Amino acid sequence: MGGSSRAAAAAAAAAAGATLPDMKRRRECSIAAQRDADCEGDLAMDTQNNDNNNDNNGSSSSTTTPKWQETTEASFGGIVAIRFAQPIAFDTEGVATSTASGFIVDAQRGIILTNRHVVGAGPFVGEAIMHDHEVVAVEALYRDPIHDFGFLRFDPAKVKYMKLVEIPLAPERARVGIDVRIIGNDAGEKLSILVGSISRVDRNTPDYGYMTYNDLNTFYIQSAASLKGGSSGSPVIDIDGWAVGLQAGGRTDEATNFFLPLDRAKRALELIQQGRPVLRGSIQTRFLYRPFDEAQKLGLPEETEALVRRMRPSDIGMLVVETVLPEGPGALAGLEEGDILVRINGEIVTHFVQLEEAFDSSIGRTVVLTVCRGGETIEAPVAVQDMHALTPSRLVTFGGCTANNLSYQLAYTYTLPLRGVFVAAVGSFLPNCDENEGIIIDRIDNVPIRNIDDLIEALRTLPNNEPVTVVVYSVSNIHRKRFDTIVASHAWSKIRVYTRNDATGLWDCEQVAACPRAVSVAPVDVRIPALTDPRAGPAAALSRSLVSVSCWMPKSYDGALASLTRDYGAIVDAARGLVVVSRRTVALAICNITVTIAGSLTLPGRLRFMHPTHNFAIVQYDPQRIGLSNIHEAELSPRALTQGDSARFVTFSGQGTPLFISTAVSDMADIQIDQSFPPCWRAINMESVQFESRLVSEFRFGLAADDDGRVTAFWIPFADAQGNTFSGGLPARAVRPALEALQRGEEPRLRLLNIEVASIALSVARAAGLSAARLSEVQRASTTRNTLFQIENAELLSRARGVLRPLDIIIAINGKLMLNIEDLAPQYTNEVLDLVVLRDKQEVAVRVETTEYNGGTSKLVVWCGATFQAPHAAAQLQTSKAPSGVYCTSVYFGSPADVYALQSTVWVTHVNGVETPDIDAFERVVRTCPDNTYARVKTVSFDLEPAVMSIKTCYHYWPTSSLVKDPLAESGWRSNEVPKQQQHP
Repeated sequence: MGGSSRAAAAAAAAAAGATLPDMKRRRECSIAAQRDADCEGDLAMDTQNNDNNNDNNGSSSSTTTPKWQETTEASFGGIVAIRFAQPIAFDTEGVATSTASGFIVDAQRGIILTNRHVVGAGPFVGEAIMHDHEVVAVEALYRDPIHDFGFLRFDPAKVKYMKLVEIPLAPERARVGIDVRIIGNDAGEKLSILVGSISRVDRNTPDYGYMTYNDLNTFYIQSAASLKGGSSGSPVIDIDGWAVGLQAGGRTDEATNFFLPLDRAKRALELIQQGRPVLRGSIQTRFLYRPFDEAQKLGLPEETEALVRRMRPSDIGMLVVETVLPEGPGALAGLEEGDILVRINGEIVTHFVQLEEAFDSSIGRTVVLTVCRGGETIEAPVAVQDMHALTPSRLVTFGGCTANNLSYQLAYTYTLPLRGVFVAAVGSFLPNCDENEGIIIDRIDNVPIRNIDDLIEALRTLPNNEPVTVVVYSVSNIHRKRFDTIVASHAWSKIRVYTRNDATGLWDCEQVAACPRAVSVAPVDVRIPALTDPRAGPAAALSRSLVSVSCWMPKSYDGALASLTRDYGAIVDAARGLVVVSRRTVALAICNITVTIAGSLTLPGRLRFMHPTHNFAIVQYDPQRIGLSNIHEAELSPRALTQGDSARFVTFSGQGTPLFISTAVSDMADIQIDQSFPPCWRAINMESVQFESRLVSEFRFGLAADDDGRVTAFWIPFADAQGNTFSGGLPARAVRPALEALQRGEEPRLRLLNIEVASIALSVARAAGLSAARLSEVQRASTTRNTLFQIENAELLSRARGVLRPLDIIIAINGKLMLNIEDLAPQYTNEVLDLVVLRDKQEVAVRVETTEYNGGTSKLVVWCGATFQAPHAAAQLQTSKAPSGVYCTSVYFGSPADVYALQSTVWVTHVNGVETPDIDAFERVVRTCPDNTYARVKTVSFDLEPAVMSIKTCYHYWPTSSLVKDPLAESGWRSNEVPKQQQHP
């Protein structure tokens, strides 16, 4: 509903002392919550309240109840539950999985009528569940451009055991006062029967709010029936079994429901049955039905009202122009809001059915509208357009972003000209935008974006990993344009164009080859703002080593979500372009990195090293692209910090101004971050430097230096178990081994025990059996704390597992007492370690092999929209048993895996009865699974509960692919995708 009518309705409600209730569409029901409901199939029919019901002929209650029971039972074979997914965001509809209802209107051709918001304006994948629980695939056959109805198609030959029932459409039977039954998948219960009575047949279209689908230019039927999610598409039947309406929506705060009249649905069905196109005409103008008293206030002449009342004695109002889209045919013809429609081509028109018949039969021609405006009669010749041509039927995806031409729905909601490109999902392409804002792209790199073809060409030629400008605005505020800088990576952002194919019901996909234009790589002079605080001393130069690092992680794995992060880093080698950054910023190895220097030069970066347990990574930019500069290279101190050491803290304010804080080291505390679920990487086995000044904690990133200006600690962000961010100090000496290896031209290599330790008090160790002699030895050796370290866990597949046990207390490593976290350092360089541990009140000597760190996850397999991998380190630390070497790490919304309720954090042991012991075996098996068939997947939950589920493949939208780490590939990873995999067996 347009803004003016919404305001008027709000004003009327306020005058009556009420507030506008929320509207909702009765569509989706959570698959995860209702996945078992479809299997019940019990009929819970309540007839005890029918004593006062009368049929259409006024028969008594003694005959009404059996008649209704006969009618409803006869309709069951024609009503279906629909389980479906919208796999790609389109227009105002995001990616989703839902359940809804529908009913068969042509059993011979296999045609089901349901809502437009079920069929969707964009890609659709679904299946219908018959009354006897036979399941058949359905495809989109037709969706109306504006009205809330659409048709799905299935193969009747696939229904082998049940006789199909057609429910005939009878829009003319919808009358005020008749009793109706709404039968469908209400609340996800597959078959529910709700009772209602029609109270209005001339209600204007419901207003579901902004940034969503809204109907227009039709009446709605109103009734009182408490329907819930899942009932969308249910037939509204009368006592004789005729469908008189289509359940569409209702109010959230009361038992009021809205049914779509079936006039245009019946016409569309007849045309489809005849093999003819369903023509729909438009003049880009929205009308509302206004009663005569309101029309009088708008200037309706008395003689015109008398004429209409005489010609249409049952009418109580007329059609009034509510919204005229700028630049549309109505606007060009001079129509204005408030015009009262009297005639079209000389015929009096007071109903929407007449209005649409006039437009649908006049596409490409001109009709003459006679309207009253302020008491004056005006004739306006208006050109009628093809409404289907105004409806977007293509979309483009790029970097998680989905865009399409501005739709008729949004244009009339916000009274916009029907042009421009609307962003249905912003993805990482527009990271500073929110799709709920209703973003329209105005320009990319100063190139106007007028339609989707302009957008495709702009995306195709974007320079790779280089910043370009984009200008956007919101549909709700066209007066304010926003300027932003984006960086595109063609390695991770493929341009795919989907075009609706009405013959197949699919959206055909075409991948557009990128042709990034060359950019100048000539050196650019940069100057970083200097810290002028004289108290900083030599540490003042460190402000010129701080840079901004952005990291886009396009894949969800290792328990981490695909995301875009930004934070500061510090240049530790200017000649090689090496930057130290937090693993909170660079969380995954599959990533696209940029480094911005002085806020004025953004350069592509690449990941060189991620520490497996400590909270830092090292990235690199090309120093040859920097000309004259005042960049300072932060020198790292080799000295261990102690309590009381002075610290000169350098950071940036929120406005980018360098700041200095004089402080001192207050403590060296062991980092203890709780486990998260799903398991994901967290800093373990490391110390955090704490500072005396509370001002330090107000900043996310900074450098602490000694009196000579050498860095003693990085103040960097950490992530806790809830995903919240806090900052702590990383000792600089922990970074030096990896940095020095890179400076020697070597890849950093280190070995690991693959264990997690936590400090415990000596009193706890004493209670666990620590001898008095050992206690005395520890106390003499430790001058700062009375602690030892207990093993929390060992990675499941590590060499330490079984040799070292949880709750073992480490006494010594290679003959040296372990009194600090840093005493674990021998693990990094030794293939074998000799440990003394306290176990079961006895000291035990064990020899443990270390494992060379291989960089973490090296292969991902994406199948049916879920990502699988070998169990990563965090998962291995949090489980006592791995039923297989295949771990589901993420599930994409709207995918087959999502529809059939596959959960992340489960282990997959078999596919179609074939064992999958590792990720390579899993890939071999799933690549043999045919398209559009069910695959039987045996899983074991993280809590070791077995389950078997079936997942229906859909390779058209969710092809099988794999990513394998490959140092020779440009992105460091090699992709292997199968776009068409044994389709339609």
